[in-house]
Amino acid sequence: MVEGSILPPGPATPNPYLQDMPSINKTIASQFASAQNAMRNQQWSQAENFLLQIIAVNDKLSGAHLNLANVYAAQKEKDKAETSYQMAITANPKNLDAYNQFAIFKREQGDFTGAENLYKQAITVWPFHATSHKNIAILYDLYLGKPEQALPHYEAYFQLVGEDKQAASWIADLQRRLGIQPKPKAKPAEETTEAEDDMTVEATDVESAEATTESTDTEVEPAEEEVTE
Repeated sequence: MVEGSILPPGPATPNPYLQDMPSINKTIASQFASAQNAMRNQQWSQAENFLLQIIAVNDKLSGAHLNLANVYAAQKEKDKAETSYQMAITANPKNLDAYNQFAIFKREQGDFTGAENLYKQAITVWPFHATSHKNIAILYDLYLGKPEQALPHYEAYFQLVGEDKQAASWIADLQRRLGIQPKPKAKPAEETTEAEDDMTVEATDVESAEATTESTDTEVEPAEEEVTE
């Protein structure tokens, strides 16, 4: 680790969510696939029906709640979306994408403090989650006007993902604005591969950054669960 890094010392630990993923049978897997397809086609009512059927069978599947929250958010049903985001985290407190998607929802509602707290919770669950560091840095930098708090998270993100020209430019710009001399180049952390599901869920643990400012947060995609025979 680089001096002053906010990342814990030593190599990156495995993503706790991926270490204990739930299993689902073929019937639920098929319903998930149908729900995801409906979401991609913005067929929100169909997606909602499929997800509610899954939850009726197994309400412990975090991905089903998370995708349902995204469906409600897309339809501007804010109260239902918030409830489902909370249920996604309750069902699996290790689902990092649930924290991030809920935080993006909070940010879009203007609740920046709520978004900040959710990103912090995600980082507490797994300090090496690159997307959480990037998203909280964006929140501090562009929405809360706290560049000095954004910088260490941008640096952590850059250290975790390695070469990223956009992140490097963000860091350079913040250092310039804060009058800070550039630090020695960090050695990328040995992070284990994250199958962050896109739409992912799940949204799964999906990490796709959008190109625009608002899109710099994780892009929403359908969540997935592991299938058992």
